[in-house]
Parts: sequence; structure tokens; C-alpha cells
Amino acid sequence: MKIWRSIRFKYLLCLLAVSILPVLILFFYISNNNRNFYNSQVETASSSEVLRITTRINENYQDIRDLISSLIFSTYDDINCITSICEQEGIGKEITESQRLQNYRMFKYVCGNLLENASNADGVYLFCENGHVYSYMKNLYYGIEKHYQEDAWYQELTESSAVEVAGMAPLEQNVYGQGDSCFLAARKFQNVRGDTTAVLAVVCNDSFFEDISRGDNLPWGSSLIIDGNGDLVYGKAETDFLTEEQLAKTSGVEEGIIHMEDDMSRAFVYGTLDINDWKVVSAISFSSFYEFYMENSKMLYLLIALDLVFILAIVFWMERHSIRPIVRLSKAMETTAEQGLIFHNEYEGRKDEIGTLYAYYEKMIDRINRLIKEKYQNEIKTLKSRLRNLTSQINAHFIFNTLENISCLAQIEGNRQIVTMSKSLGDMLRYSMDFEGDVIRLEKEIYHIQQYLNIQEVRFGNEISLKLELEEGTRERKVMKFMLQPIVENAIEHGMAGKEFPWSIAIRSYCKDKELYIEVADNGVGMDADTLEKVRRRIYEPQEVEEELRCFNIGLVNIHERIQLIFSKDYGLSIDSKEHVGTTVTIHIPWI
Repeated sequence: MKIWRSIRFKYLLCLLAVSILPVLILFFYISNNNRNFYNSQVETASSSEVLRITTRINENYQDIRDLISSLIFSTYDDINCITSICEQEGIGKEITESQRLQNYRMFKYVCGNLLENASNADGVYLFCENGHVYSYMKNLYYGIEKHYQEDAWYQELTESSAVEVAGMAPLEQNVYGQGDSCFLAARKFQNVRGDTTAVLAVVCNDSFFEDISRGDNLPWGSSLIIDGNGDLVYGKAETDFLTEEQLAKTSGVEEGIIHMEDDMSRAFVYGTLDINDWKVVSAISFSSFYEFYMENSKMLYLLIALDLVFILAIVFWMERHSIRPIVRLSKAMETTAEQGLIFHNEYEGRKDEIGTLYAYYEKMIDRINRLIKEKYQNEIKTLKSRLRNLTSQINAHFIFNTLENISCLAQIEGNRQIVTMSKSLGDMLRYSMDFEGDVIRLEKEIYHIQQYLNIQEVRFGNEISLKLELEEGTRERKVMKFMLQPIVENAIEHGMAGKEFPWSIAIRSYCKDKELYIEVADNGVGMDADTLEKVRRRIYEPQEVEEELRCFNIGLVNIHERIQLIFSKDYGLSIDSKEHVGTTVTIHIPWI
């Protein structure tokens, strides 16, 4: 092999190229473009910081929205607390003081539990349709209920088609040290019947804007929040803030940087929040870091020279410890077959990837030798298995022929019951001897059920009605073999046995969403809710059911597991039952 075609040459060449060339390019780039490069890094860091702030605030806002949803759908003693209060406090509804007191208890219990871990939320308000307000506060009292109907956020929510609003709600200034405004998120909702409307609002504390309120998040500037019109929403604005022309550039743009035309060393970086098109704006400056950067640049030249020496040392070390063992392994692979599948591991003591390659190649050679020896043994076992299968088929044919003889003798003697049972049993035996595989057409499976019912009619001495409602096109669909018999057997043994006649079983098949559904219903005694739940647990969670209970409904468990093994976990069976009415088992399988 020529040296330039070997992996050793290619690896060393690539390693030198990817290590030395980038260093040289970086050195040239820094020498000629150091200031522009540094400015771009400052801009990137600023953008990342603003992105971090916007992401954090957006996450806080989403947490508040999720909290509102949890509050609306929360329950207290199996009662939907918030919607129940909304319905009782509707316009024209009369509510007693005791009912209202009970509502306050439910409201306080639900809010206390959900707000316990909500660090950004400080309180909850429920503004009912009749004007009554329920409130729960963790710490400060905000007094929003005194003037909420005059607030812009409430008017926007109630007088428009909006379902959810968020914004800064005005407060009575510094009554309890909470400031002159707070962030509030509110949602309009209705009760279950849709005839009563209420508004649920969550008040947030200062931790909602924690990254803004902490002051100078960036060492070279401060951050604040503005709305779509450029008005200050949160934070402290500088005196020389953005002009109207510069603010217009941010309209419709998610994020970006605006350089000051009169001072190129200053700029503003901004990002958009998910709240009302608000934007986080941070001021940045480049001049304060220039001298510090130049001092670091002097050290960079020396580090690059040392780096080149270090790279060359690493290249030779990698060749010795990584490339050379791979080359030796390649040569060993070429000669192993000629040496009678004998391999010597010369890196047996290494614990890294090279040692793993050698160890597993050695194991592979040993396994090949074992497989060669096992191949002949497996062929002998296969021949023995085929012989046993042929023997079992001969035994099954013998039983089938014997049943045919019994049927003929019973027909000669005029015993119709024996004729029916032997013929039906023979058909069932022929069905079990059919080696088409695990799936078969639905019409064949139903014919098998008809033969099974013939035998059961003789057993119980009365006709068992079988009603078929097969949607067009479903008869030819493929189903599992012996899928319906255990269900019908359960219906007779556990549902109808001991019940007065007539007995009836209905089988219905239909297509839904391009998938096949088969329902087997009986008019048996049915099950109560507790028994039905136990049966479902035996089917869906057999590993959690006590050992003595697993023997019951084992047929249903077997069908459910077979369906999921043959098709997938998306399919299976379900069971419904009403006491004294009957039981229905629904099978869900793919349309094939």
C-alpha cells in the first residue's frame, strides 16, 4: 500500500490541517480585525444576555398562564371550585352568606395549594359576573378589587373578544410598599353550561422581572422593558434613550441591535417578549473594554506560538497511541483467515477504545469458531423438530378422521346431537390445523365461532342466538386466529350461564379512522363497577394483580397481549359492562 493511501498518512495530514491552519487563520484575522472582532463579541454577549432575560420572563409568563389553567380546572371535594363559584355568582343568581363562606374556603384552599410553589405569583383574584370579588394574597395586599372595573386591562378583556390579557395594573401608591403598579395576567372563562362568565387574574411579585429589577445585569449597561409605542413599562430609563426613528426600526422585528449614529461606541440591543409585543432593551458600550483587550492581544501572539509547538507534540503522540494500533489491527484482519481464525491480542492491557476494539475482535473470532461448531448441532435439532411436527400432524389427522367416523355412525343411528357436536368439533379441529399463520380472515374466525356455539347449544340444551352486523368490506379483513372464541366463551361461562333463556350474542365489525373495530356483546348478567374495574386491571396490569386472581379472565389477557405483540402497543381490547344488562368487549386492530 502506498503511503498516501494509508489511513495513517490521511489522519496525520487532516490533524495537522485542522489544528495548524485554523490557528494561522485566527492569528491573521485577529491581527487585522481585532477591534471589529471584539465589538462583535460584545454584541453577541449582549444579545445572549437579552435573550436570557427574555427567555426567563417568557418562561415566567408561561408558568403564570399554566397556573391560571390549573386554578380554573382545580377541584375541591370532587367539585370544580372556580367554575362552581362562577356559576353561583352569576347575574341574577341568589347566594347565601353560608354558601359564599364555603366558596371562600374552597377558593382559599385551592389557591393556597397551587400558589405555594409558584414563586412569581403573589395573589389571585376572581371577578364574578355579579360584581363580587374573591381574592387570595400570599404576602402584600394590592387592593385591585377597589378599582378593577376602571382599569384598562379589565375593560379590554370584558369589552372585546380577547380571552386573555396581561399588563401592568395600577395600584394605590406605596400603601404597603408594593409600588405604584404590578404585573397581572387575567383570563376570561365560562362555567360548564356557558351561561356565566368570570375573570380570573393572577398578580405577580417583583421576582417576575427579577433579571430586570436586579439592575445592571450587563457590566456595560442596564436593561428595561418598553411597549410597542416605546413607552417605558418596567425599569429605569436613561436620559438619552432611543429616538422615535430608532424605535420604529424595532417594530415587527423580534431581536436586533441599534447603533447610535452620534456615538458609534454605544448601541442598544433588544429582544421581544411574548407579552403584548413588549421588548427588553439593554444599553451596551464598546470603548471601556478596548484597552483591556489590547493588553490581552499581546499575550495572544505568544500563546499562538506555544500552541503550534504543543499541536505538533500532540500529533506525534496521537500517531503512536491511536493510529499505529489501528494499522496493526487492519493487518491482523487481513491475515486472520489465512491463519485458521487465530488472533493474538497484543493490546490486552489497554482499557480505552483501542483496547475495546482488540478485545471485541478477539471475542468475535472466538464466537465465529463457536458458531461453526453450533451450526451442525442446530441443523440436527431442526431436523428433529420437523419430524415432531410431522408426527403431530399425523395425530391431528387421526383424531379428525375418528370424529368423521363417529359422525357417520351417529347419523346412521339418528342421534342428531352427536352428529352436530362431532361435525362442529371436526370443523374446529380443521380450523386449528390450518397453518396459514397467526392472522386469518374475519369471516373464517366467525365461522369458527358458529361451530363453537353449535357445541354449546347441545351442551345447554337451548339455542344461543348469534347476531352478526358486519360492515361491508370487513369480512375479508385479517384478524388474529382464535381471537373471538375466548371472548364468546367468557360471555357464556361468566355472563349467561345460570341466566334464564333466551341467550344472545352479537358480533359487530366496522371501520373507523382506517382501523378495524370488532364488538362482541352478550345479554348476560353483566358486572358492577367494582368487578368491572378488577377485570380491567387483570387485562391491562396483570403484573400488579395477585397470583390467585390471574387465572380469571386469562383468555382476555391472552388476547390483549397477543394483539399488542403481533401489531403494536397502540392496539388491544377494551371492556364495558352494565349489571343485569350485559357485557361488551371491543377489539381494536389495524385494517389489513
